[in-house]
Amino acid sequence: MSALPFQIDDSLHRAPAGAVSLASQHHQLTRLLAQAMSLAEQNENDAMDLIRRASALVGNSDVEEWPEPPTRGGLAPWQARRVRRYIEKAFSERINIDELAEITRLSTSYFSAAFRATFGTSPHDYISRRRIDHAKQLMLNTDTPLCEIALDCGFADQSHLCRVFRRFTGQTPATWRRNRRIA
Repeated sequence: MSALPFQIDDSLHRAPAGAVSLASQHHQLTRLLAQAMSLAEQNENDAMDLIRRASALVGNSDVEEWPEPPTRGGLAPWQARRVRRYIEKAFSERINIDELAEITRLSTSYFSAAFRATFGTSPHDYISRRRIDHAKQLMLNTDTPLCEIALDCGFADQSHLCRVFRRFTGQTPATWRRNRRIA
């Protein structure tokens, strides 16, 4: 983090409960937030660090779980979470890109570009990869026939599963399953 025009009093984080006055906490919080606001446009990472520290002063325990700033041109964190949750719930069904764009409140074309910027792949490939991951889990943990696994994972049929599986893994599902069971 770059040098700040004033020193942050980290003793507030180490002091026993009740030892720091509310006025002192308020003053420190005000300074952290003022500095974060002045840095927001120049250095977003330093600004977010200051905001996390300010949040820790008021006892926000979820500070470490805050999402990283969105990728430039990508989906906002709430949009990425919403899309990921939707795909996880519905990957065994037909997922239309228009539906995904709608839940993020974006146009279909902008959504596709933002999705790629955030996840590093197209929505179609991401969904296919999630389906393949689920198929792998079913192949490892059950004796379910591949034709049923294909349908459970959202593929049209076993042949469709085999084509997509081979594209991602370089092996057929039956070979992959057999090799994992032997090892």
